[in-house]
Amino acid sequence: MKCTRVLMVRLLTSILYLILGLLMLTSCKKEKNSNEIGIDEVTTGGNVRLVTVDYLPSDQTLTAITLKNQASGSAGSVHVKLSLDTAVSAAGAKLLPTNGYVTPALEYDVAANSTVNVPLTLKRSNLPPEAVYGIGFKIETSSAGTISTNAKSIIVKFDLRNRWDGIYRATGTMVDIAAPTITGYFPQDIAVSTTSPNQVTFIPRDLGIPGFLILSGTSLSYYGSFGPVLNFNSSSNQITSVVNSYGQPASNTRSAEIDPTGLNLWDPATKNIHIKFYMKQPNTVTTAPNIRVYFNVTLSYQGPRF
Repeated sequence: MKCTRVLMVRLLTSILYLILGLLMLTSCKKEKNSNEIGIDEVTTGGNVRLVTVDYLPSDQTLTAITLKNQASGSAGSVHVKLSLDTAVSAAGAKLLPTNGYVTPALEYDVAANSTVNVPLTLKRSNLPPEAVYGIGFKIETSSAGTISTNAKSIIVKFDLRNRWDGIYRATGTMVDIAAPTITGYFPQDIAVSTTSPNQVTFIPRDLGIPGFLILSGTSLSYYGSFGPVLNFNSSSNQITSVVNSYGQPASNTRSAEIDPTGLNLWDPATKNIHIKFYMKQPNTVTTAPNIRVYFNVTLSYQGPRF
């Protein structure tokens, strides 16, 4: 009986060693020959990537996605084929128009344990800054290894608005020397909208066109044919000038001008804008320098326009 038990123990032990050996062999084979191909940005940030780039008129080449070959052991280079995906609306983007970019190469060789950047050139002059544009990338085939199920596709969105663009809440003071019953309407929410690489225009939320809301007595109003436009120095974020969106001057003689005694800048730490400026109107205030309205405004950043 004792011998039978010893034999059974030895047999079970041998079987366990055999199973362990097979498992180790299988594991070694998997490590030696396996590799997984994926889009690196998906693993770190999800299936939608937002690329914020300063609005500039010239073409710009940037990295759209990064292909990663997570090879192990002796697994080698793979040949990857990509395709472009036009279904971007669900990601909150407008399809990048075909004249807005140079079609990228869609086939790449990715060495073991390495990455390859996929560049995309934006044709900036063909992309007005009123939208966030997007294009999708998808791994279609790989010559070896396994395409990662969770990292095989991504939508890349491009935000071309300049850095000063956004929704702001305006507070401050306003004095109209020609009509003292007209006073400032504060706070008011203003869309500071990109209109050129170094320029933004004020569009009050409750007005919907370039302008600046005021109170005429107790009634909400605005100055006709007058909308502040700010020009920035892109290096210093200083406001270099303020002009009128409707002409400098407009047909009613109204123009805008910066008050040099103000801070007149965008603060990159807070994203707030500090600006002092005038509205000039020679047909009403006939004595030079023809200043009718004095504005001293702080615009506190609330978030992006869209």
